[in-house]
Amino acid sequence: MFVTTSFHPGTKEIQEARYLSALLGIPYVKRERHSLPGLFAQTGESRAVIVTKQGWRVEEEQGQPFFFHPSMSALRIKQLLNGDPDAMVECAGLKPGDRVLDCTLGMGADAVVAAHVVGDEGQVVALESQPVIAAIVKHGLKTYETDRKALHRALRRVEVVQADYRSYLPLCQDNSFDVVMFDPMFRETVQASNAIQQLKPLANPEPLDERSVREAIRVAKRAVLLKERPKGGEFARLGFEIVKSSSSFAWGVIRKGGVQ
Repeated sequence: MFVTTSFHPGTKEIQEARYLSALLGIPYVKRERHSLPGLFAQTGESRAVIVTKQGWRVEEEQGQPFFFHPSMSALRIKQLLNGDPDAMVECAGLKPGDRVLDCTLGMGADAVVAAHVVGDEGQVVALESQPVIAAIVKHGLKTYETDRKALHRALRRVEVVQADYRSYLPLCQDNSFDVVMFDPMFRETVQASNAIQQLKPLANPEPLDERSVREAIRVAKRAVLLKERPKGGEFARLGFEIVKSSSSFAWGVIRKGGVQ
């Protein structure tokens, strides 16, 4: 992987590209007049992070580009404002002022919705183990512009931490968050979801482990949530009770106090 810019970059784009190069520990390659296929051939790499005036994205020699977009969070917040329920919010019992730890940021939809619900008095910390995803989504959350005020405020509230929950959770104090959430990458993703297909090649494929669940129970004051395939066996393996289910995914919960 390498970092480059779009054609005719400004000083800002060049500075951002050099910053990303240092942050990710990958080379910065001047774009000049080279096409992207030309840069792939020149460097021998098959993936590039591209800095443009419109934002940051990952391009692959083959495959879909990855970039930040509010995606489903915008629709879910609109539905909440209209008085419609949200499965995650209901399962977690989220309310204003809550502290939430999202252990698997990904595209950020769950973290953004949680940030909308908990408001300015609450807190949403979102972990992402993959440096490229963390960098692009963190930048997008800070810079994405929308005239939807509630969405704009929610985007800016999310605190992104580039860390693996397996190492982060043991450092947290007991009952330091009201809710801890996991949404690991499904082994079989939903083909109709463009955002997930863009994310999958970059995402951490590791399944959730029992030790991390025990740590999450210790850290959560109220509940631990897991989003997974309803028939994959993960809920039973890890001790979660399925409380909301659809054909493509389900939410499972461990209520604090209900598990030793």
